[in-house]
Amino acid sequence: MKKLFLVVMLLGLAVATSYGQYNGECWVVSGGETIYKLYANGQADPTVIPNLTQASAAEVNPADGVVWIAVSAANTVYRYDPNSGAFSEIPDITRPNQIAINPADGSAWIAGLDAVKKVSGDGTQVIATIAAHEPAVAVNPKDGSAWITNARGPIARYDATGNKIADAPAMGEPKGVSVDYEGNAWIADSQHSVLMRVSPTGAKLVEITDIPNPTSPRINPIDGSLWVVSQQSMLINLASDGTKKNEFLAGMAIVAIALSPADDGIWIADLLGETFQGEISKWNASGQALFKNPIPQPSSLSVGYWTGN
Repeated sequence: MKKLFLVVMLLGLAVATSYGQYNGECWVVSGGETIYKLYANGQADPTVIPNLTQASAAEVNPADGVVWIAVSAANTVYRYDPNSGAFSEIPDITRPNQIAINPADGSAWIAGLDAVKKVSGDGTQVIATIAAHEPAVAVNPKDGSAWITNARGPIARYDATGNKIADAPAMGEPKGVSVDYEGNAWIADSQHSVLMRVSPTGAKLVEITDIPNPTSPRINPIDGSLWVVSQQSMLINLASDGTKKNEFLAGMAIVAIALSPADDGIWIADLLGETFQGEISKWNASGQALFKNPIPQPSSLSVGYWTGN
């Protein structure tokens, strides 16, 4: 515990100069043991956060700089506020692997192996627990609602207090979701090569079956388009109606992407990359690589962008 507390204190120092203002930074979990901060130009912060054990995700709230770290080996998520120095842990989350932060109130929806827990912005209260197998979650800052997928098929939308308010058509094995500010969601089922867009009420709007193995759906909040990875190598951009706008080869073993709408950039975590050791790259929407940084075994990306809508 002391070791992790020191790590989080260092992380707080690393973000203290940038919290409250988005400057294009990207946070990366590397090898499950280190967290890197990369600036918009791709340069890594000289302060890295080492000695974690099976860290699965790190998310920074762009509104206030609060850092949330999921550590699957500890079945715990840790929260550190560099403004006040407050440190807390949220235990009893089985193998947490994804965190969706609502910058409007600081709350976090945490996905573990068998449930999603919504935790208050100060980390002191579990507001809701929603049972789901290998869930993915995406929160809409406009109203605090969240879409949650269950890898066994069900997909549902919940309000800010955790009450179910809509069901979407079930999929075979949905494991990726992204939501826009109006509550529409894109859901990806990589195993069955299906992408589906649904309305806030759960009505199917678009279904796409010709994109092989779609993963990491991410909606651009500025233009409403979707970026998605296909076959761990192709990056595809779709309009909200499903029309393909662009596609290009962007990696060898892409495991995560994050969008930086302020500069129209797409950050990519490639488990192999050109060195076969791992790589973080950033691309523009036209398919031009802006830079590549050899970060070992990247598994999670967090870009602290928020329009404040």
